[in-house]
Amino acid sequence: MCGIVGYVGAFRPPLERALAALRHRGPDDAGLWRGRLGEAEAGLAHARLAVLDPSPSGKQPMESADGRLRVVFNGEIYNFAELRAELERGGASFRTRTDTEVLLEGYRRWGDDVLSRLRGMFALALLDHERGRALLARDRLGIKPLYYSLAPRPLASASLGEGERAAGGGEPAPLLFASEAKGVLELLPERPGIDLRALRDYLTYLYVPYSRSIHAGLSQLPPGHRLIWEKGRVSIDRWWRLPPVERPRPRQEIVRELRSLLEETVRLHLVSDVPLGAFLSGGLDSTTLVALMARAGARPVKTFCMTFEPGAGLYDEREHAREVATRYGTDHTEIPVRPDVAELLPASVRSFDEPFGNPTALLVNALSRETRRHVTVALAGDGGDEIFLGYPRYQGAAVAALYGRLPRRARAFAAETLAPRIPESTRGRHGLRRAREFLSAGTLPPDEAYAGWVTYFTEREQAALLSPEILRATAGHDPLWHLRAALAPGDERGLVDRCQAIDLATFLPGNLLTYSDRMSMAHALEVRVPFCDHALVEFMARIPASEKLRRLQAKSLLREAVADLLPPGVRRRRKLGFNPPVGIWLNGPLRPMLDDLLSEERLRRRGIFEPAAVRRLVDEQRSGRRDRSLPLWALLHFESWAEAQESARSQAAVAG
Repeated sequence: MCGIVGYVGAFRPPLERALAALRHRGPDDAGLWRGRLGEAEAGLAHARLAVLDPSPSGKQPMESADGRLRVVFNGEIYNFAELRAELERGGASFRTRTDTEVLLEGYRRWGDDVLSRLRGMFALALLDHERGRALLARDRLGIKPLYYSLAPRPLASASLGEGERAAGGGEPAPLLFASEAKGVLELLPERPGIDLRALRDYLTYLYVPYSRSIHAGLSQLPPGHRLIWEKGRVSIDRWWRLPPVERPRPRQEIVRELRSLLEETVRLHLVSDVPLGAFLSGGLDSTTLVALMARAGARPVKTFCMTFEPGAGLYDEREHAREVATRYGTDHTEIPVRPDVAELLPASVRSFDEPFGNPTALLVNALSRETRRHVTVALAGDGGDEIFLGYPRYQGAAVAALYGRLPRRARAFAAETLAPRIPESTRGRHGLRRAREFLSAGTLPPDEAYAGWVTYFTEREQAALLSPEILRATAGHDPLWHLRAALAPGDERGLVDRCQAIDLATFLPGNLLTYSDRMSMAHALEVRVPFCDHALVEFMARIPASEKLRRLQAKSLLREAVADLLPPGVRRRRKLGFNPPVGIWLNGPLRPMLDDLLSEERLRRRGIFEPAAVRRLVDEQRSGRRDRSLPLWALLHFESWAEAQESARSQAAVAG
């Protein structure tokens, strides 16, 4: 795993400084190249975490033997051995054992079609000197990040929609890019302001969705997309889409194929020249990975589990993880988490470069830090809930079709009278909250109901929370654009399948995979996510929801496919989720931090959030009337990020 950064354009930004900002992603080695791409200045830099072929021969930027191509690459190509053999049969010769060189030779043979042949996670930048062309590309699910900017000065948002082109007034459009926003920020001549539309999006989802960034003028390349810079013109298009749902097949046949595909996928993800382990919670997903790792010969598997203090026992999974570790003879490490993990908040802000409202990131940070002491690579179960339908909202979507047949008057009564009376826990039990959300959305169209289940601050709440100046500046902004853009026009999937497709395109890359990448790479730990393997994703996407959610049982196909691998405790347990006890912490040990960062004085000085609205959220949380832990954590993260931005601008002004 690595960090990449570069530019193509008519000026020479401080590439060395940008590379230094990404060295946490690749502490083993670094490489830098400057030159020209046609008539334009160009530069590439790479911070390397050596996982495959750690010898100096794998150094990047890597150049083809004839000097025509150069590439920097972040990720792993799990089928590179098969691709290499195919290329060798066609006459290609190789100087290294790396997947990076396979990328170069694959592009030479197949052009941009090489992307569709790659099985893995990647973000790459390839320069074709013969054509005066740069290719940026991101893997299908967005496992690896890639930020870019098309403006030398951050005057406005520079994101492009699919198929759009830009060429700055006759001058070649400059292209700046990096694995993380901090890399692009170091290339810019001045620090950009806030993209206020992205702020509205952040409050809606608790993360900033692609293609935007919180920094005006910076964008994220969407998953499964490529950006082409050719002689100063830029185009962005999608190179991968989720396949359509197919006709039902015999269930035994599906289960048999799924088991075979799971075994193949995990085996491919074990390719490594450095120590490898796995995150283990004792849930269905992580147990499946550890069991298949052990069966594939990775013995003893090194496993890592987080534990919580007695007061947060609802969140603790150590007994289940121990059961799995005992059955498969793993080298098991338990990592205790205490409320002082919140001290990681400033480090979390630095790692994201943006506000990020999911507090699970703190757990992954602590887990990655300890895991890196033992291994360089760890497998994780990210994507299992999206691929196999593990979230309660999928069951809700299935039930919604039946619920919608009730008379509208009955559903309106439930939404307006019953739902507001349902209490909810501030200690982590979410069943009552989900019931209230389901009933509240009973009169809405199904797609709008689903949107309410996956968003946080509603438009009405944002109208009360944000200052009048922010609201005027963002008037007319549609906060649900991100969800609407997730499906192709004319997509005829059923409701549950639509929900799954939207989650795969939005929630998974924007939330789960984002914190997995940033928190693990902050400690130079490579996290691999076999459930996001595109062959497995496409296989499951073709199966109708009626088979994936049979009798409303979450992950029913996965349970059948690996039934013989699961200890009894795992087969019986309900889904818990990997979440910290933020509600308990905010009402207890983290109360001083909450009062400090969200004080009326700070909020008035910032001028973004209305102090009275924030105080209402705090009061509701502390009184136990409503669970406001996630919205409050999102505001805490934003305020901490905003303070870090002020500090960075002050330091830049002094240095300038």
